[in-house]
Amino acid sequence: MRSLFKRASMFGGVWQYLRQPVRLAREYDRRNLQPDLMAGLTVAVILLPQAIAFTLIAELPPEMGMYAGIIGAIIGALWGASNQTHTGPANAISLLVFSALSAVATPNTAEFIIGAGLMAVMVGVFQLAMGLARLGILVNFVSHSVVVGFATGAGLLIAIKQVGPLLGLSLPNADVIATLLESARQLSRTHAATAALGVGTIVLVMILRRLNRRFPDALAAMVAASALVYFLKLDQQGVATIGALPASLPPLARLPLFDLDFIARLSTGALAVGAIGLVETAAIARSFATQTGQRLDSNQEFVGQGLANIAVGFFSGYPVAASFSRSAINYGAGARTPAS
Repeated sequence: MRSLFKRASMFGGVWQYLRQPVRLAREYDRRNLQPDLMAGLTVAVILLPQAIAFTLIAELPPEMGMYAGIIGAIIGALWGASNQTHTGPANAISLLVFSALSAVATPNTAEFIIGAGLMAVMVGVFQLAMGLARLGILVNFVSHSVVVGFATGAGLLIAIKQVGPLLGLSLPNADVIATLLESARQLSRTHAATAALGVGTIVLVMILRRLNRRFPDALAAMVAASALVYFLKLDQQGVATIGALPASLPPLARLPLFDLDFIARLSTGALAVGAIGLVETAAIARSFATQTGQRLDSNQEFVGQGLANIAVGFFSGYPVAASFSRSAINYGAGARTPAS
């Protein structure tokens, strides 16, 4: 009897985490629909170029970033815990994936691409096991100063890495200091139209935000900038555009799930990506929870990240984690629940 009770208790604990979407649907307040919708649209517009850029950092096909952005965002939101955290391709994770994969396969080969999908599944299984084993308590040992430091560092890193695209400069994928030095060296080569469009978009967002805090400023600025590119044909004057996007649903990937030798070679990198992904996600979620007053369930967040990575791997993507930049935009655009 004691054994049966223990098993029933364990199943109940697992079911508690897996039924999160049902709980979200039951508790959803319709008054949150409009702000959630506007926040979701804003993040979606920004996700398109960002997912492609992060995928190129990992030297993977651009469509893998699109698939990872779609599947990761949906599963991460439905089974996660944070109201504002957005899951998908991330800068640090993309760098780690490239580093880990390049050690076992040659970039731009079929093995490299398949390895990215298999690694996502391995990362997801590790993270899901951590969540179901209720090891989310480990993040409680991450101090508030670490969270603040991570958020500040991530913001600075993202801003510095965007100097090249903002000014139309071709910069090497190097460390922060090298990027700043190279940016200063190439400043005279700034592409005028690209810089004007980028800086103008930033200024427009700031003006709209001052006029009305509840107005979807980021979305409006993106639409206005896109209209300028279209009507003034700025793409023909050297302004980089996203270009054609995949016109199909994320396809199922054929992964070598029983190739134990390949799995063994990927295991070290998968553990590193999984651990860093959880720390990054927990830090981002806690940084927004301190502003909103939300009480976070770290175990639920681990489960959400695990399921997101497993789904992304099977649907032709690569490992994902919470994105600080998109989560900040989501929060700033007024997101109130994971529905955004």
